[in-house]
Amino acid sequence: MRSKPQLYVFSHICSPAYVTGAEKLLLFMLQELKPYFACTLVVPNNGYLSERAAAAGISIFVLPVPLAVSLYLAQSHLMEELHQFRSTPEYAALVQLLAERRPDAVLVNTSVHPMPAIAAKELGIPVVWMLMETIRRTAFTAQAVGVIDQYADWIVGISESTLEPVQWACPHRKEWLLLPPSWNAQDLQPSMWQKHRERRRANLAIKPHQQLIGFIASSIYENKGYLAFMEMAVELIGRYPNAMFLLIGNPVDAPLFEAGMDLARNKGVLDRFRWIRFEEQIETVYPAFDLVVVPSLASEGFGLTALEGILFGKPVVAFAAGGLAEIMRATGNQAYAVPTGYVRGLIAKVSELLDDRKQMEAVASRNGHAAEMAYGLAAYRSRLMKLLDAMDFKVQGLPHLMKGSSPTVYLFENGQRRPFTTDTALLEAGYTFEQVKQVDDATLHALPLGEPIGPLAVEPSALLAQSAWPPSSPKQRRGARARRRGSRSSGGSRSRRLSRRTGKSQRRRQASRSRRAGSRRSRRR
Repeated sequence: MRSKPQLYVFSHICSPAYVTGAEKLLLFMLQELKPYFACTLVVPNNGYLSERAAAAGISIFVLPVPLAVSLYLAQSHLMEELHQFRSTPEYAALVQLLAERRPDAVLVNTSVHPMPAIAAKELGIPVVWMLMETIRRTAFTAQAVGVIDQYADWIVGISESTLEPVQWACPHRKEWLLLPPSWNAQDLQPSMWQKHRERRRANLAIKPHQQLIGFIASSIYENKGYLAFMEMAVELIGRYPNAMFLLIGNPVDAPLFEAGMDLARNKGVLDRFRWIRFEEQIETVYPAFDLVVVPSLASEGFGLTALEGILFGKPVVAFAAGGLAEIMRATGNQAYAVPTGYVRGLIAKVSELLDDRKQMEAVASRNGHAAEMAYGLAAYRSRLMKLLDAMDFKVQGLPHLMKGSSPTVYLFENGQRRPFTTDTALLEAGYTFEQVKQVDDATLHALPLGEPIGPLAVEPSALLAQSAWPPSSPKQRRGARARRRGSRSSGGSRSRRLSRRTGKSQRRRQASRSRRAGSRRSRRR
């Protein structure tokens, strides 16, 4: 019986103190992939995600890898940044890890994490690239998407918004899949929601008749729409004496957070707000809300907070930013999605719900079922099977042939690169030059040098010398070039000196013979 194929999953982040939406989605996906793959999660450091994954029986490997935010932002310096990353020790360690472990496939999480995809693809390992955010539209968007297209065998987007740049820049590509996130109902403990509501509201000093309006983000910064929420809240407080507000999130932008608090402080309504820095157990906090507002200003890859609010049966009002608009439409809540950045629209929709208790209850009662129908576990697993069907590991390809900028061709075998000493050696081994794949020198030389294949035309030590690339510093590289020039120069000088000495000796011998012959003729006369 064949063992499960090995899948190495690379997370760009592993927060030590809180969990992001991307980490939540990746953890859920890992648990769903476990029946089909032997999964290893590769993280830059230990933290919440790695601890939860390890508790679920998933192997963990810690390896820092440089991130390329310039890909997500589609910036002009992207290609130069990727080129620089290839020369780092972290990239060499990444190549060596994949070469030694040789997984059947690699899954890369988010658009800011291209280096594992690049290394895997150059080593002939199939790549699944998960897009969890929408790449920005700039003059360089096509170039950014081109990197994903080049190094991904399958592109998976969590929303239509994340896939839109791919479909626009690469209309020829067919290997893409829509896989929105889902959840396990048992983890949410619906039977405990009423108890959680009573306990949480009591801890927050929220009375039963008061209406609690929530804002949730793993990190509070400008694009999460924190100031828009605060402007809306301060305006609503003057109209609705029973309205209370709960902020959940880590204020990574302290001046921004204080600016929002100042809006409430200056109006003398700070007592109407509550704040929690991080909440791990969302199933204990969402039941406490009466309404959730998601005012994201950037084009959201998905908008997990909105979906969570809906599946917990809460009315949700949101900016129609990227994937948020899709969620609101798919769950029948498009009437509560307002143009991005339009704070007056938020105020109007929240007021509409607060003014009509029956409407608010009607929206809440249908939202849980709507979320289940659009994004429930059955829908998720049906979509996941399409990806698994596409990832066929039954047929193993020929061993991987590769070459860098030099003419030497290598066989990638057992984590090493074995050089063919001649073209004939490659052909006699049963390969063709059409099977040779061009890879970057940085990837090639990160691999240990193995035994040569074919008759040795040079000493083994010369092959080993070639593998010592690149020299560790510019000074060493200059020294190496100087030694090569010196070697060539010295060799030529020795040859010329030997030639001159040989010529002089021959001329002296000829002159000596001529003098002796002349002396004998003189004596005869």
